[in-house]
Amino acid sequence: MDQTIIHEDVTQRCTAGRLLRAARRITREYDDALRPVDLTIAQFGLLNAVGRFEPDSISELADLLALDRTTLSRNLKPLEKAGLIFRGEEGDGRRRRLLLTTLGVRRLEEAYPLWQEVQNRIEGRLREDGLSQLTAGLKRLR
Repeated sequence: MDQTIIHEDVTQRCTAGRLLRAARRITREYDDALRPVDLTIAQFGLLNAVGRFEPDSISELADLLALDRTTLSRNLKPLEKAGLIFRGEEGDGRRRRLLLTTLGVRRLEEAYPLWQEVQNRIEGRLREDGLSQLTAGLKRLR
């Protein structure tokens, strides 16, 4: 088979490649905006998820975020070390509740306007119809 055909087909049609490139560009925008509060968009999302759900365990949070437990644990460590989240005492089945600390709440509040700025900019570029289509398409992929 002609490799040129393969290269062109994959380059033009690969959904995973397109999503990954777009995700990297968008992630960079959020990371740049959140740098003044020393957070990445992934960390901001974790702080928000811990604050919203107050999960009973890392496993519960991993399920909510569709992440594997090992990756989530690795991503939570810097937030714990910075004093932004707290793992409670071991309870039933070795579960340890995750909570935002006062510092974590404050950092999330500081980061929120920076996040809003980028979110509004991206939504503006997509326009309402593009945002609706993107949201619907991503829901269908779940």
